[in-house]
Amino acid sequence: MNIKEQVLSREQMAHLQELGVDTSDASMAWMSNSDNPKADDWTIEIPNEFLEHYYQVPTYTIGDLIEKLPKNIDKKTFTMSYLIAPSVGYSLSKHVMIPSQQNGLVDALYSLLCWVAENHKELLEVKK
Repeated sequence: MNIKEQVLSREQMAHLQELGVDTSDASMAWMSNSDNPKADDWTIEIPNEFLEHYYQVPTYTIGDLIEKLPKNIDKKTFTMSYLIAPSVGYSLSKHVMIPSQQNGLVDALYSLLCWVAENHKELLEVKK
């Protein structure tokens, strides 16, 4: 699996930021040394303050997304069911089903993190 298939896109990260998710804990970054940051020459790198001449956009890996998600909601244990099938879904406390239009585990975790950000933002504080 290509590393670019294991991280969120720049657009997905921007959407999380719009939802109020603090993304400063991302372990990877999209980087470009182009004068035009919209160019298609982006690479995935470990964030590095010494690469100031690069345009850096933080991004979450699959591991980051799993770590970011709460372990329980309303004193109920968080569980996620992920099926590799045309209809991918997630269950949360037996009450919430979030259908996925995307493919792959990274997109499933992203959709679930968006749901948590929209419904339980208080559970997404940065862990230090």
